[in-house]
Amino acid sequence: MKMTLFIVAVAILAGLGYWNWKKGQQQLDLLRSTGFVVSDNLNGSPRLVLDRNQRQLAVVAADRHQVVSMGSVVSAQVAFDRGVQMDENFRIELTTTTGQPSLPAIQYENEAIAQTALKTLLDAIE
Repeated sequence: MKMTLFIVAVAILAGLGYWNWKKGQQQLDLLRSTGFVVSDNLNGSPRLVLDRNQRQLAVVAADRHQVVSMGSVVSAQVAFDRGVQMDENFRIELTTTTGQPSLPAIQYENEAIAQTALKTLLDAIE
């Protein structure tokens, strides 16, 4: 009985994960239909993508996407929470100029991935 419940729970979680991924792909396709060309996919959750030609970045979630000009980014940094034994919850936090929509933090698995994404982002902004 416990094994059956476990299998059902895993199947439900996998289904929800696939549904979320599919909705994110639909948002990415919608973004591309507006002329946004993804030159860099920095992944993360929500996904961070760059269009170097139009000098824009977009945050793509399952239910929406937000596009801002790279010129409106005032700061970008890796933030994290101090854990008891190790740091956790690595994310890129973006600050934009006044009047721009606020962007959610982009979550990453670990510091190395977050730092690599931040370097690519800063190289594109410069």
